[in-house]
Amino acid sequence: MPQYFIHPENIRDGRFSADKEESHHITRVARKRVGDEIEIFDGNGRRYLGIIDTAGVIVSGKLKGDLDSPVYKIRLVMCFAPVSRSSAEAIIEHCTEAGVAAFQPVLTSRTQFDWFESWPEKARRFEQIIISACKQCGRASFPELLKPQKLDDLLGSGGSAIIASGEAGRNFEAIAPGLQGASEVKVFIGPEGGFTRGEMEYAAEKSVKSFSLGKHTLRAETAALAASAIILDRLG
Repeated sequence: MPQYFIHPENIRDGRFSADKEESHHITRVARKRVGDEIEIFDGNGRRYLGIIDTAGVIVSGKLKGDLDSPVYKIRLVMCFAPVSRSSAEAIIEHCTEAGVAAFQPVLTSRTQFDWFESWPEKARRFEQIIISACKQCGRASFPELLKPQKLDDLLGSGGSAIIASGEAGRNFEAIAPGLQGASEVKVFIGPEGGFTRGEMEYAAEKSVKSFSLGKHTLRAETAALAASAIILDRLG
């Protein structure tokens, strides 16, 4: 069952009220009527079962109870180099579904797109994709969208960080023990052409380990999803 996003301020005193856009989706697209049960979420980590008692321009109703809202114990930050629009949107959509806690665009030597100036516009589009992805997958909280940063700055900021690289000679299981107990892990996905030798050497100086996602070369969006699923399954 798909779920619907209700702003937190519109969930109180045992009731909910959808905005016009979501109300249109509930009644016109999903064909829900008075008396129907729907699943709703607030984007902050809570999900509810609601019963519609008003189905007009604005849909509202009563809360019947809380729904399970499973979360991963580790905060996974997806640090990905800006890629084409379709690839970036795929990363945001599918990694939201996988359980990524935050998205961090990272500017590398081989990055073909500079998002520093265009980030406000990009972020608005990504926010829409995140909402849609959460509706589809039953997630209760929105991942965070972080402003673009340079690779060197992120690698030098400390904390647990790893790189998914086609040149790595070991899989994730080989480095997983060193990440046990970490509350947050940054995983870096490179641009087309990968990271430069200098970037990999600098990462090694900062004790950032790399791991392989398999024997074949993956597109950025495929690598991001694969890395997310592997890490969260192992550490989450």
